[in-house]
This record gives sequence, C-alpha cells and structure tokens, in this order.
Amino acid sequence: MADTSRSVAAFRPEAVERFRFTDLRVDAESGVVELCYALDDTVSFCERVELGSRLVDDDRLDAGFIRVARLLHLAAGTSYYKAAMCPRLVVETGSLSAIEREFCLDLYDKGLRELAWHNGLPLERRITIDAPELLQGSTEATARSSMAFPPARLGVPIGGGKDSAVVVEALRSQDPVLVSVNGHPAARRVAEAAGLALTVVRRRIDPVLFELNAAGARNGHVPITAIVSLISVAAGFRVGYDTTVMALEGSADEPTRTVAGDDPGEPAVTVNHQWSKSSEFEASLARVLAASVGTGVHYRSALRGVGELAIARCFAALPQYHRAFLSCNRAFTRCGSDRWCGQCPKCRFVFLALATAMDPDQLVPIFGRDLLGDPEQVDGFRDLLEEDRKPFECVGTRAESLVAFDRLAHRGPWRHAAVVQALAPVVTRLRSRADPGAPGGAAPGSTSGGAGASRRALAGAADEPDEPDEPDDPASRLLDEVDAPEAAGDEDDPASRLLDEVRATVGCDLPTEGSRREKIGPVAGAGR
Repeated sequence: MADTSRSVAAFRPEAVERFRFTDLRVDAESGVVELCYALDDTVSFCERVELGSRLVDDDRLDAGFIRVARLLHLAAGTSYYKAAMCPRLVVETGSLSAIEREFCLDLYDKGLRELAWHNGLPLERRITIDAPELLQGSTEATARSSMAFPPARLGVPIGGGKDSAVVVEALRSQDPVLVSVNGHPAARRVAEAAGLALTVVRRRIDPVLFELNAAGARNGHVPITAIVSLISVAAGFRVGYDTTVMALEGSADEPTRTVAGDDPGEPAVTVNHQWSKSSEFEASLARVLAASVGTGVHYRSALRGVGELAIARCFAALPQYHRAFLSCNRAFTRCGSDRWCGQCPKCRFVFLALATAMDPDQLVPIFGRDLLGDPEQVDGFRDLLEEDRKPFECVGTRAESLVAFDRLAHRGPWRHAAVVQALAPVVTRLRSRADPGAPGGAAPGSTSGGAGASRRALAGAADEPDEPDEPDDPASRLLDEVDAPEAAGDEDDPASRLLDEVRATVGCDLPTEGSRREKIGPVAGAGR
C-alpha cells in the first residue's frame, strides 16, 4: 500500500488522473462489507459497512446480498472520488453491464454537479469508465436469473424527518422493518413513537478522507440518498424484506439551478441538490436493481405524487411524532447536534410548511424559537422563493414556498409575523408573474383568483385565466389539498386521506406472491 500519510500531506487534486475501485470484500456470514478505492497509486481508502448477521435462516440469500454490495461499491465511491474529481474511473473488481455503466456515469455526473458548481469545475464533465463489459448471456448474467430473494415484507429507511414519519405511520399496521444508517437519535425516537423496532446498520467512512479534506481536497455534496438506498436494499437480504420504501417527494425533481450552455445553441445544464431523491434516480436505481440483482427486489418512494404542503398538513395531525422528528440537516453532519439549528434553509422550509397547518403555540415549542417572527430571517426565507437564490438544500419547490406564504398572509395566527409581512410584496410580485390573469395576486379561494390562480402559481405556468386546470396535474391536486376547507369527520380528514394514498402507492404494481421468483423465509428475528 502507498504511504498514505505522506501522500495526503502533498495532495493536489488536479494532479490525480484515475479513481480506482480496487477491492470489494463481502463477509456474507457477518454482513460486513468493505469498499476499497484509490486515487492513482498514492492515496487508498477502505470504507466499512456493517449490516449484521442474517435474520433470515437461509444462506441462499447471500448471492443477492453480494450483488447489491457491488452496486453499493459504485455509489459509495462518490464520497472519495470527490476529493479529486478526475476524469477517469477504473473498475478493477469485475465487469459492468451496460445498465450498470450508465448508472455509474449518472452518479458521477448528475450526482456531483453541485460539487462541481461550488468548486468551479465544468458542470458536464467528460467521464470515462474503464471496466470489462458484462455481456448478455455470460455465466455471471445467467446466474442472476436464478436468484433467491427475501420474504415479501416492507423495509422503510428513516432518518428521523417528518416525511419518513408520515410513511412509517401509513405503513405501521403492516409491521414494516425500520432501518437507519448509523442510528441518529431522531430516527430512534420516530421508531419509538411508532412502536416499531429499529434495525441500525453502520457506515464508517475511512478517516483518511477527513485528513485529505484538511489538506486541500475538493469537498462538497455527494448523492447520499443513493448510498443510503443501496445500504437499505442490502439490509433487506439480512433482515428479511424484499421492498425498500423511501419517503421521497415530487419536489426533489425541481433543479436547484439551471445554467445556460457556454455557447449559443447548447442546451442548459441542470444542477439539482436533490438529484438522488429525484424520480429520475428512483427509476434508474429500480432499473439497475432489476437487471443486476433480479426482479424479486423492489425499490420505490411512497410520497412521489404528494406535495410538501400536503405532507406537512398530514404530519401536523400526527402529534405523537412532533417531539420525535428532526429535519435539520446540520444535525446529521459529522459534528452535528440533536436539535434544530434554526438558521439553515431546511429549518426554514420545514417551519414554513408546517406553519400552514399549525398555530404558533404548537409549532414554536418544537423548534425552540419562532423563525417567522424573527426579522433577521427575512433574507433566508426569501431564498426559498427566488429562482436564482434557491438554497442547495433539501427544500420544497419555489412555488410551494410561494403558496405557503400566500396562505399564511391570509391565516390569522401568522399574518402579522415579521417575515410574512416583510415578504408580502415579493409574494405579490411572484404571484403576478406566475398568473398574469390575476394582477396583484388573489388569495387562494377568493373570487378574483381562487384555487385555479394558486394552481397556476404552483405549477409556474402563465396560463390564460380562463384555461381549465388539468385534472391529473400534481400541482392542481396539491392546491386542492391546500385550498380545501378543513374537512369534518375523522373519516375524511386530510391526514387519513394521505395515509391511505401512501398505502395504496406502496401496494400498487408489486407482483403477486405467486409470480415472484423464489422467496426465502421465515425471518429468524426482529430488528436490532
């Protein structure tokens, strides 16, 4: 092995030519996976993922477990590749199919565009992958067609945020397996509030990376949801579930920035902080899992067709989770704490969304402060509205923020809040731009603009005022939910409707038990 300490001290990112996938070591008995990489021949890394011993008493699942580990090796490499962002990837651990190669290219291009943006690098980089091609009909490809899979059960990865809490509550009666990577206290609290066991798996980043960062390596955001997703799918082969259910919303599809091409006629390039939460990535991962592992393992989001404000309204009706959840991403950093920072874009958006469904006396105690009542927060909240200022964070769409502020401006408990008052002219200007048929902007539900005007604002479209709404438009459905009067009766409340929708979404399109490839069981134990 190279002298890593000396290499780190002399590290120059621009001098690195190759990022190497050097070794993949899987102990199927203990569930330990070691993912090894190198930058040229100078700096080596080895990450350790501990998924625990089998709780399903059949070692025929090990083949599928190893195949998922191969994909995890590709995805987790982004954490180390980012140090240099070199143009060449070299896979030394085996062949790649065409679908795996495409999956890898997207991870290292679209998944790292934010990092390229912040480091002044070209947004569309020319990456090459050196790896033998896995041909259709090869021995390895044929072996994949005779896989065994875990029992038909749901696994729900949770980080401790409001979205995963909504999914957990929707599926609680089906006894899902809750999974957390590294087990943040908020994830443990959500599991406890749901009354379900929590399986904790461990991901240990090689500390050499932190030394490299201190020595001047490139650093920034990686497609972390891709890594967590594949760890969760792999955990299914250990714990005993075939379907991984994520809590990823439609808002993740909105780019954080759209950058024009360098030359006239060149297409614009999108930069999306939430790319690995997007529907594009969800489809890509489902496709590569089916091709590389088999059709008996499933990956999907339960919230893809649901807007952020509808999720917030549902969560507001679930008080058992209000003191358990934590959606501040600063709390999940290496040196983070277990409380809301109250100063980041994620805190602001979650506060804003929940304010549309909760009064100050309910919401302020959760955060420990009134973010909308603080004049110093005005610029931070404005960033959620303006196209060229959207934060590189996991926040809702700009249109959802616009609708939220519009609603608060006409809702008694918040209408006089300092931030709502200060941003009222901005909201009016943006609404007028989105809906020229309603100059000055009309409140949702009013006779001069109504729900249709708000729908057009949310969709970001400049439709003519008399153009009918698209009945299946997700934006229209969201505004129907936001603009609707409070429903009467437990059977028709918004939380119950959304929870039912989540249950239906998770159940749709899954093969029947008889049509699946061989399933293994029974599960030998519960979460750990």
